[in-house]
Amino acid sequence: MNDIPAGGGKTVGVLALQGDFREHREMLERLGHAVREIRKAEQLDGLDALIIPGGESTTIARLLISNNLREPVRAFCASGLPVWGTCAGAILLAKEVDNLDRPGIEMMEISVKRNAFGRQLDSFEADLEVKGLEGRPFHAVFIRAPLITEVRKPATALCRLADGTIVAARQGNMLATSFHPELTGDSRLHAYFLTIGHVGSRRPAAPEGAPLELVPYLDTAGRITIWPAKQQAKQIAVEHLAGRFERGRRYTENEVNTLLVQAHTFGDHTMLRRYLCDFGFLERTADGSSYWRAETAARAPVGTP
Repeated sequence: MNDIPAGGGKTVGVLALQGDFREHREMLERLGHAVREIRKAEQLDGLDALIIPGGESTTIARLLISNNLREPVRAFCASGLPVWGTCAGAILLAKEVDNLDRPGIEMMEISVKRNAFGRQLDSFEADLEVKGLEGRPFHAVFIRAPLITEVRKPATALCRLADGTIVAARQGNMLATSFHPELTGDSRLHAYFLTIGHVGSRRPAAPEGAPLELVPYLDTAGRITIWPAKQQAKQIAVEHLAGRFERGRRYTENEVNTLLVQAHTFGDHTMLRRYLCDFGFLERTADGSSYWRAETAARAPVGTP
């Protein structure tokens, strides 16, 4: 189909590796938006938003890896554009999941229990009060649904069942729901989803001084939120990190670590320090007691993927 929107609509991607992506597509098209089914990384270019639909979470996790889509989808999440995971999609967005045999997208500070409400026969429906939605309660459909067992900052709970069980959460531009809004006639949640994140912009503004190629990997403070998978992007990211070190100054290992902790959000300053040395941006004494910014051009480490 032609995915150029008319009349002010958005271009929304729906991950189409497995699951109920067609139902999301039909809902979005009824709202006047163009929809692109996503099966390859290059199809993410130019989207205004992305939906990760329900289905079989282990299957989708495996296909994300085999189709080389996991890191591009993680980068899209970090870009600030709206991303929504429904049911299996919520499982994949969570940083902590029980019994998932492959890594998911792992971008939201939530914990999820898979199939928490039982089998297909235990599916149910409920009327829910959802923060951000006006009017009547939202009639939600739960099919082999997960539950959100924990929400950690900066994520927040948006919706709970009567017993307090969390079934929807939001973290900035990312939304996760245990239920299937696409299986109802109510389009309010789809409309709400398209208002979060960088509304009306397909690409967030680059932090001052940041290379344009790194924008999908950075937050607004210029910190790296995801480590790039591709060698060229790694080289750019390491050079970006090296800019935090003054030439002609000696640093202790603790001072290097402090600077790197401030430069990223995914909690692996040891890896970043190693890359700075391997790429030749930092040099150090044999015992690692002193580091300094190298004067020579960077080199790519042998065997780096």
